[in-house]
Amino acid sequence: MMNKLARRLLSAALSGVLMAGMCMTASAFTFPQAFWPLQQELANVRNTSDPDQYIAIAEKMYEVFSPYELCKEVCENMQFVAKDASWACEIKGDIDGAIMWAERQYTYSKWLTDNGIYDYTNSLLRLNLTRMDYLQAAKNVTVYAQTNNTPSPYKVGPRTGSWFGSAVDGTKANSNYTLAYINTGDSHSLSYWLNYWKNNCQGFEEVLNGGVVELAWNITDQSTNGVRGLLNSDSYIQETLQTIGSEMKDATVLLRVGAEMNNWDDSDPEVFKQAFQKVAAAARSYNNIQMVFSPNDISNMAYTIDQYYPGDEYVDWVGMSTYHSTNFRGFYGEASYSMSYEKAYDDSFYGMGVYDHDPITTIKPIVELARAHNKPVMISECGFSYIDHSTGVDMTAYAAGQMNFFYSYVNMVYPEVKAVFYFDVARQEGSYDYALAASPTLSSTYDAAIKANGTYLYNRNDTVTGWETLDKPSLSGSEKTLRLAAFASLPGNHSTTVKYYVDGNLAHTADKAPYYYDMPLTPGTHTVRAEAEGGQFKQSSQTYTVQVGGGTAPDVPVELPDEPVDLTPVEPAETAEALPSTHTLKVNGTAQAPTVYNINGYNYFKIRDLAAALNGTSKQFEVGYDGDSKSVTATTGAAYTVAGGELAGAASSKQTATVSKDIIIVNGEKMENVSVYNIDGYNYFQLRDLGKVLGFEVEWSAEEQSMIINTEG
Repeated sequence: MMNKLARRLLSAALSGVLMAGMCMTASAFTFPQAFWPLQQELANVRNTSDPDQYIAIAEKMYEVFSPYELCKEVCENMQFVAKDASWACEIKGDIDGAIMWAERQYTYSKWLTDNGIYDYTNSLLRLNLTRMDYLQAAKNVTVYAQTNNTPSPYKVGPRTGSWFGSAVDGTKANSNYTLAYINTGDSHSLSYWLNYWKNNCQGFEEVLNGGVVELAWNITDQSTNGVRGLLNSDSYIQETLQTIGSEMKDATVLLRVGAEMNNWDDSDPEVFKQAFQKVAAAARSYNNIQMVFSPNDISNMAYTIDQYYPGDEYVDWVGMSTYHSTNFRGFYGEASYSMSYEKAYDDSFYGMGVYDHDPITTIKPIVELARAHNKPVMISECGFSYIDHSTGVDMTAYAAGQMNFFYSYVNMVYPEVKAVFYFDVARQEGSYDYALAASPTLSSTYDAAIKANGTYLYNRNDTVTGWETLDKPSLSGSEKTLRLAAFASLPGNHSTTVKYYVDGNLAHTADKAPYYYDMPLTPGTHTVRAEAEGGQFKQSSQTYTVQVGGGTAPDVPVELPDEPVDLTPVEPAETAEALPSTHTLKVNGTAQAPTVYNINGYNYFKIRDLAAALNGTSKQFEVGYDGDSKSVTATTGAAYTVAGGELAGAASSKQTATVSKDIIIVNGEKMENVSVYNIDGYNYFQLRDLGKVLGFEVEWSAEEQSMIINTEG
C-alpha cells in the first residue's frame, strides 16, 4: 500500500546545499577583474522576474571563467549560477538552454564531489539527473505507431501486450488478473484469505483457475526489524509458499515481497536482499511462483533503488508502486514558473510541482534498472487521487488527466511494461482516495484509456499489436490507416496541443494525450512530423519517413542487359537511429572510454573496446574476424591483441545504424539471438548480449548512470 508523501524527506543538509548565491573562499586563486561587477549584477537580478537578464549575465560569467581549468573557486561560484540559469531558460520555454546549463551545473558539482571538497552525491548531483530526465522528455517529442508484432523477449509474462488488473475487492476486479494483499504478522494464514476472497470477491475463484494473481506480501513493520522478522520466520515462509504451490497451483502468482522498501525511514538494503533471496530460493520449488522486486517510484534520499536489487537469479519481474496526488503542488508548497521559486530541483526528484505533469518520466529510473537486468516491468500498484480529504479540494480533473496519461503511454513508451495493476481500494487512512467506485469520472477514464491504447489484454489468450516508434514500421500497403500517437511531455500545469504534419502539410490536430491520429495511407513515401505546444513550450519531433507499399514506379524505363540477371527484389536493410550514449562504463572500479551508442533504448559497444577494457582480467578474450564467413570470432581466456583505435572515447554525434549480417562465434560455436548493428563500418553489440556469450556480468548504477563490470568476485 502507498507510503505517505510526508515520508519522502530530504536530508537536513540539502537545504544548506541548495542555498542561493555564490560561495566566496580565500585561496591562492586570483579572480579575474571582470568577475566582481558581474557578481554584483547577479545579486541584483537574482530575485527579479526577468529570466532574460539573468541568463545574459550568467553567460558573461561563464565566459569569464571559461579560460580557467576547473578548480574549487570556479566550480563553487559557477554551479549555482548554472543552476539558476537553467531554471531561467525553462521559464522562458528554452529547453535546449535549460539542458545546456543543467549539464554545466552537473559538471561543476561533480568536480567538487570527485575532488572531496563537498559531497553532492545525494543532493545537487542526484536532483540534477532527475530534472534532466524531465527536460530530455520535453525536448524529444516522439511519434509512435501501432505496428509492433514482435513477441515479448522475456521468459515470463504475456507474449504480446500487457496484463491489467486491480485490487481483488475493487469495482474493476475481473476473472483474469487481480491484486491481493497479505501481511507479515497477520493472525490469519494465506489459506484463510484465499477462502475469504473466493467467498466475497467476484471473479476471484475464476482467477485461480488459470489466471494471474499479484500477491503482495507486505512487511507490516516497515523497517529493518520488520524485514528481519520475515528473514527469521522459516516455518511461516514455508507454510505460505506451500499454500501458493497447492491452493493456487493453477494460477500464475506474481509474488511481491517487501514492497516500497526504498521509501522506508529505516531500511537496510543488505537485510532486505537477504530476506528476498531466502524467499525466492524457497519459491523456486513451485513452478507457479514468479518473484517480483518492487520498489517505490521515489526513494528515500538516503538510498538508491539499485542498492536493494537482490540479483538476477532471484528476480523474475521488476515492479514498482507509483501514486499521484499532489495536484501540481510543490514539495514545499505552491510551485510556479518564476525566478523567485527555488525548489524546482526538489520538485523534480519527487515528481511534483511543474514536474507533476508526467507520471511516465517519473518511473524511468526503475524501467532502466529492469532494462539493465533484462527483466519485464510490472506496475505493481498505481493510484491517482481524486480528492484531498485534509482540505476538501476536489482533484478529479487532475486525477483523470494523470490516469489517462499513464495508462495511455506506460506500455507504449516502455514496451518492457507487461503488467499494470490499479490500487482500487476504498480509503482506510490518510488524505487521499483512489477508489474508482467513488469517482465516475475516474472510473470511465480508466476504461477508456485502456480500450483506446489497444494493447491491454482483456483475456489471457488474446494477441494484440503493440506500439513502436514511427521509424521502425514497415508497411505492406494493404492497410488503409495507421494509428499514431505522440508522446509530448511539456512541464507545467497546462493543456498541450499536438499537430501532425504529413508531407509538410497540417493533417491533424489533437488536444488530449496521447494525441491519437488515424493517418490515411496511400502508396508511396511520406514524411510525418509532430509539433507539440503548451504553456511557454513549443517542441517538435524528428521528421519520420513512412514507406507504404513499394513506393511509386520510376518515370524512366529501365534497360535490361543481354545476359539473364536475378531480378528478385532486395529487401532494404533495417536501420535505426544511433545516439551517443550518456552512460559510462567501469571495469573493476576503473572508468573506461569506449565508444557507445544508444539504439532503441539499449547501449551498443564495439567488441574490441570491451576486449581492451577486460584484457588482463579473468574475463579477457581475443577477437578476430573471418571475412569469408563474415563472422566475428572470440576466444575466451586468451589475451587480447591490440589492433589500434580501441577505447577512443565517447561518440560525438548521431548516426544511422544498419542491422549487421555478421555473426559472432565464441570458442568455435555460433551464438544465436545476438543483436548487432553496423555504424561506419564497425560492428556494435548490445552489452548484455556480449556478457551472456562471453561470460561476464553487467550491473547498473542508477546513481552514477554507469554500467559496471566486476571480474574480481
